[in-house]
Amino acid sequence: MRIIVRYLAMQDIVDFALATLRERSPVGSGDDEHPGLYRDSHTVFLNGQVVQGGDVAAFRPGDQINISNPVPYARKIEIGRLTMSVPPHIYEDTAVMVAGRYGNRAAVKFTFMPVRFGGIAAFAAFSKRLRPGRRMSEKARQDWLSRQPALEIRAR
Repeated sequence: MRIIVRYLAMQDIVDFALATLRERSPVGSGDDEHPGLYRDSHTVFLNGQVVQGGDVAAFRPGDQINISNPVPYARKIEIGRLTMSVPPHIYEDTAVMVAGRYGNRAAVKFTFMPVRFGGIAAFAAFSKRLRPGRRMSEKARQDWLSRQPALEIRAR
């Protein structure tokens, strides 16, 4: 008789990914209106639904976990388009770190995913204040406003 046990401790992977993202996140300076907003806004999704506190206890084989950040400037931070000195590729580099540590238990990849909290109109108004003279096609603007950097995690 042979017993096979499959150990799916996805919570360990999510906790490590969140800790790494928070550690690598920019915080802002004392004159920043919202210091730490980006660092504190990393959000965990289980099958497309937000899970409170990053708790993925309901994870089952075949499910997908995503971690993303809904702040409007997360994409700019990721691709290095901010005018301040913020290190780019936070999610992309974190995906490599998580895969290096947990690659035998989970497939981890960097991607962009749609993250929609509130109305796109609110993001659009915010983004116009960021760079008032910037011109962008409406399609590019909607894509920029709704697709954020993300980690995708699936059990092996």
